[in-house]
Amino acid sequence: MKKTRFLVLAVAVAVMLMGAGYAVWTDQLDINTTINTGNLDVEFEDIENELKLPAHVTGNVSYEREEGSREWDKAKVTFSNFYPGAKATVTLKMVNRGTIPVEMRRLADTKSSNWGANGVNFNQIGASVRFFDANGNALTFKNGTTYANPWDASHFADDQLPVGGYATISFTFTASDNIDEKATFEFSPSVVWQQFNQDPNGGKLNIVE
Repeated sequence: MKKTRFLVLAVAVAVMLMGAGYAVWTDQLDINTTINTGNLDVEFEDIENELKLPAHVTGNVSYEREEGSREWDKAKVTFSNFYPGAKATVTLKMVNRGTIPVEMRRLADTKSSNWGANGVNFNQIGASVRFFDANGNALTFKNGTTYANPWDASHFADDQLPVGGYATISFTFTASDNIDEKATFEFSPSVVWQQFNQDPNGGKLNIVE
């Protein structure tokens, strides 16, 4: 009988030791991690000599905010008193005030209803885009030049505008021989920017809009 009690006691002790050993391997380690995401913020900024006009032609550049936004997101160029052959140039500046590099996706525009097709009131609009770093140094695009055609996205695909840097887009408007008299024309460019994205495997992520 004593031998049986001793055996039961030994088994009980062994079970308790096994439980203690098991508890050691299931200790929990909690790690608290904070991740702060960046923000994308590109907006128009006034510059000197942004509008170059020929004699007698008047013009204006104004900026507007999107509804609910504090940034200047929209630009509008207005021309009056144009005449055949007159040429005007406007240069707009966009600043990357965000915390991450951005890439230009495309350029679009809206025009006043009286603008007409190319050659009706104006010949085809000329345009060029340039990127600068925060110190004002011109950046070279992957095409090997410091200028790109903003109408053709392949000219600046994957080129980054750094934090604190800025881009300029210049447009040239040349009146056709048939331009309407006593007319006011409006031109509003729209630039779509995208945040820089890095594939964790080293490549670049493809963004589908």
